[in-house]
Amino acid sequence: MIGRVVRVLSDRFAVDIGDRVVFVKSRKKIKRADNPLAGDLVYLTQDGEYVLAGIEPRKHRLIRPPVANVDQMIVTLAPLPDPDFFTVDKMLLGAHKEGVRTVLCVNKTDMLPDGFLARVHAQYTGVADEIVCACAAQGDTADLQRLLRGRFSCFAGQSAVGKTSLVNAIAGGHRQVGDLSEKTMRGKNTTTGVELIKLAPDTFIADTPGFGALDLQDIRAEELALYYDEYVQLAPQCQYRMCTHIGEPDCAVRKAAASGALDNSRYERYKLLFAQLQQQNAHRKFGRKTYENK
Repeated sequence: MIGRVVRVLSDRFAVDIGDRVVFVKSRKKIKRADNPLAGDLVYLTQDGEYVLAGIEPRKHRLIRPPVANVDQMIVTLAPLPDPDFFTVDKMLLGAHKEGVRTVLCVNKTDMLPDGFLARVHAQYTGVADEIVCACAAQGDTADLQRLLRGRFSCFAGQSAVGKTSLVNAIAGGHRQVGDLSEKTMRGKNTTTGVELIKLAPDTFIADTPGFGALDLQDIRAEELALYYDEYVQLAPQCQYRMCTHIGEPDCAVRKAAASGALDNSRYERYKLLFAQLQQQNAHRKFGRKTYENK
């Protein structure tokens, strides 16, 4: 029997098998070799009780949030807390790297300041596959629900942007939602693990813990521009074939950012991420050399 892991618990796994959810343990050798994740398609055997006997090959896996086989990521942001566009960039980049479709969802439209949507569209039109608006507090989720049908979608974003509120509005229920810290005006985590919710036989959504930081593994700084489609389109116009768009002369990307043809704030964050990856890659290389010398 094949089922889908909908939640990872401390000592077992909740698995959807079509008409119900069963709670199973895994064979120790399976768990040691490759921990099952929410979203995994798994094989179950039954000998008195169900046992997780194997995992189907994954299409992909995301490190943060830890989930497998996602069809699309719903990157959620809101006017409050103040959006961390650097983290949004990294979420979109991580999804793009794994071939996961992306939807940028602007929640809390009842409190949008002037120019907020224009600012979002200037940065992400043509970057995210879709940009939609929603207001969980008012039950306005129709545009978002249209994009969920027939897919396994994972919500991601900072704490308190309203991911769980959107899930409650779409799926029903009263899952605990986060609020803003009065002192820091930052979100507080209430979701502690990934949970899949079945909306239809072919439609799942996942609520995930909020986070304000995201590390990108296995991306070298000089490869970063390959995950920015708008930069890939301009790259043939650069003087150097392997232009990093950082300091090379006659760079089409830098010219476009300076002229406003590309969003300059997103380009400035690209430079910051490039520098971070350079440092990260250097530390990793230095660490390997130190270990080899020992």
